[in-house]
Amino acid sequence: MIKKISSQFNHLRWQTKLVLSCSTAIFFTFFLFSFLEYHTVSKWMLNREEIAINRTLNDITTFYNAKANKPNRGDLKKSSAFLRKMNDKDQLIRIYDQEGHILVSDKNGEFPVLEAAPTKKQVTQAVSIEGDEAFVARAPFQGDNFSGTVEIVRHLNNYRRMMGNLFLVMTVFGIAAIVFSAISGFLLAKQLLKPVRDLAKAMKQIKQTGFQDRMNGYKQKDELTALTNVFNEMMDEIEKSFLLQKQFVEDASHELRTPVSILEGHLSLLDRWGKKDPAILDESLDASLQEVKRLKKLINDLLHVTRAEHPRLKKDEKTDITETLHQLVKNLEIIHPDYSFFLEVDSTLPKITISRQHMEQIMIILLDNAIQYSSNNNKVISVTAKQEDGQIFISVVDSGIGIPSEHLAKVFNRFYRVDQARSRENGGTGLGLSIAQRLINKYNGSISIKSKEGSGTNVTIMLPCPPRK
Repeated sequence: MIKKISSQFNHLRWQTKLVLSCSTAIFFTFFLFSFLEYHTVSKWMLNREEIAINRTLNDITTFYNAKANKPNRGDLKKSSAFLRKMNDKDQLIRIYDQEGHILVSDKNGEFPVLEAAPTKKQVTQAVSIEGDEAFVARAPFQGDNFSGTVEIVRHLNNYRRMMGNLFLVMTVFGIAAIVFSAISGFLLAKQLLKPVRDLAKAMKQIKQTGFQDRMNGYKQKDELTALTNVFNEMMDEIEKSFLLQKQFVEDASHELRTPVSILEGHLSLLDRWGKKDPAILDESLDASLQEVKRLKKLINDLLHVTRAEHPRLKKDEKTDITETLHQLVKNLEIIHPDYSFFLEVDSTLPKITISRQHMEQIMIILLDNAIQYSSNNNKVISVTAKQEDGQIFISVVDSGIGIPSEHLAKVFNRFYRVDQARSRENGGTGLGLSIAQRLINKYNGSISIKSKEGSGTNVTIMLPCPPRK
């Protein structure tokens, strides 16, 4: 049963859930308060009724006992005026002897009474008379030559009226509180959920028209306003990512189309003429192999771009920069004996939190660019690494052709090449610096380029240094 109710509640709209929750909370709070208040007032009023009947009983017994001569039966029968004066509404006062014969009585109101019952000690008790509640107080009384009992029956009509009125007032206020809480809960839920509805509307609009639409901001500073801002920022990032992805696909298609077209042209030439002409066959095969190599490099670079977007970071892995740079420079000196490499590394450099594979990949990209774009007259490449202000700075400096100032801001874009023709001849794809930047950013680092056309290029990367223990 509870599971079924919970399932039905979960299928309701959030606005309905908020209204029901608010109303239920207020109902149970008011019910608990009213229940405690009702019973507290009931006990207080019953206690007041009991005190009143005992006070009247004590006043009557004191009056009779204070006389010098104890009253006889005749004196008691003549004291009805005194009892009438002491009596209250809905109350019966009577005096009877030990046989239960009533000597005098006064009844104020219409209500059933009990049979007389003599008693030897004062007692007060609550009784039910034909379904009605009453307090009965009895006290022994010693008259002239007889023993009797003073009895007061206090019917609780006034108590029932008061409690009935209190119950009616609580019921009316309870219903009013529930109605008010439902209306206020509805209005409050409607106001609170307005940003959520606007968010859903914006999502539908974006689904239909694209990534250009945004949610309107709110002046108040609350959680829903923060949600709106996060959504708009997320949509900015998604739109930016979508545009970059679109540009990436277009650039990749363009870059792939060129080698594929060249391959198609040479294969067509071979099909028509190259089968019997050795010169054409050799030329076409060489050109085709060169384009296949370029195509293979482009595909590998595209794979590296994808991996750079989501690299597998190992937070516990640390790399010795000094050892890594010495090994890389040593390998390059073997591969490029016509280049001069100068390495200057601070011997006190600590290990930093970065994958050795990623560090080598970044440095290979930078050194490969320095080698490719160095001038034939000055094949000198310098690599320096130092620590400053809790950061590691690694610079790669060449004396090559340099980069024009108008191109510096674009060199990290995918497939961007300063000199398209010359870059293609060198085998460049325009993806290296983009891959390096993404890997460095994943490790909370940065990369910058300073260059002057014809004078060389200085590429500097910054990586955070782990704090000393």
